[in-house]
Amino acid sequence: MGIIRGSVQGETSLGSKNLGDDVTPKGDRGSETGLGNKSNPGLKENPPDGSGEGAGKKGFSALIKDMVFQNKIQVLVLLETRISGSKADRVVRSLGFDNFFIREAVGFSGGIWILWNKSMTSISILEEDHQFVHSKITWLNSGIEEYFTFIYGSPRRPKRRVLWEGLRNIAATVEGKWAAMGDFNAYMQEGEKQGGAIVNRESVQDFVTFLSECGLSDPGFSGPKFTWKRGAFQERLDRLVGNEEWFQGFPNRSIFHLHFHGSDHRPIVLRNESKKGDLRGIKPFRFLAAWVINDSFGEEVDNCWENETSWIRAKDKFQRDASAWHHNIFKIEKKRKFKLQRRIKGVDSQLSRGLDEALERLHKDLWFELNTIYIHEELSWFQRSRSNWLAFGDRNSKLFHAATVARTRKNKIGDLKKK
Repeated sequence: MGIIRGSVQGETSLGSKNLGDDVTPKGDRGSETGLGNKSNPGLKENPPDGSGEGAGKKGFSALIKDMVFQNKIQVLVLLETRISGSKADRVVRSLGFDNFFIREAVGFSGGIWILWNKSMTSISILEEDHQFVHSKITWLNSGIEEYFTFIYGSPRRPKRRVLWEGLRNIAATVEGKWAAMGDFNAYMQEGEKQGGAIVNRESVQDFVTFLSECGLSDPGFSGPKFTWKRGAFQERLDRLVGNEEWFQGFPNRSIFHLHFHGSDHRPIVLRNESKKGDLRGIKPFRFLAAWVINDSFGEEVDNCWENETSWIRAKDKFQRDASAWHHNIFKIEKKRKFKLQRRIKGVDSQLSRGLDEALERLHKDLWFELNTIYIHEELSWFQRSRSNWLAFGDRNSKLFHAATVARTRKNKIGDLKKK
């Protein structure tokens, strides 16, 4: 399961990512007490790189699909999406899942999306609020059931108190395995904050008291400590907590903090350490719409057809040569993408130790280059998700309209490799 702002779970994975970079209007900033000397977890304004566009940002779909593919995520939760209505519906349908639930954003604040594939997972929404969505998840390959509450806590302490009370009501009625996961906009101890104003101990105590009264505990994590970062200011705001039944029922699950993916929040992933075989069929030849935007593709087509008088031979030659061309051109770009991801992860790791303006600029440049690749990949992802018509713009002008019908999607991979 993955939460973006990003969670991964069971014999499947659950992923979560917080996309929003502006949860509090500039006019609503300040300390939780109004005294000006306390830190307020998660208060943030729009970043200078435009990432505050959230789920509406160009290249977003390819970025998310790549993260889902790499982490084998079967249930994806997106927080603070910052878009709603028909635009939200259009974006969520482009992400490759065949079922979803949308808790609408209010203006540019909030938004909780849950996406899953109904052939592997059944999710029933039991209760919803602008700060949480409470659900019952059934993993169809095992029949296992559990309760999951996905959290987007307000950066305002009074509103978080309302959240804690709502979750107390859930804790009083839930029977069985229960976990809550997402952006709580709160931390449990002073060590989960670095930089900025001093810790608001009353806010910390609110959170710790809530967890104790609900019988929830934090299992820990792997990866960098802080899940939110802005300059030299870092906090651990995103986490998973579960009750005793949940930990006893799922002893092999682990939480991972991934590197930043174009947001000021790290995705968090809940993984199951068990694994099944990954069996795939032979890939048939298919025309990829993304080829059309490459400058050398037209020359490749001419070379395949101009010297052949037989349509059949020309078609066979095109399939062979186009496949080889794809390998040489797009596989190189894929390797470049992985290299950029590794460099970003390395820079991210160094930045977690302290602010460095040169590294910050390098991180931004690397991310810009990586995002360009994601935008190029957007066409391929549209095609794979059975999009029949799309319009693509590049270099400030519309280049073409391409209609494509994708072949049957590949078998899904439900489990993760144990490292």
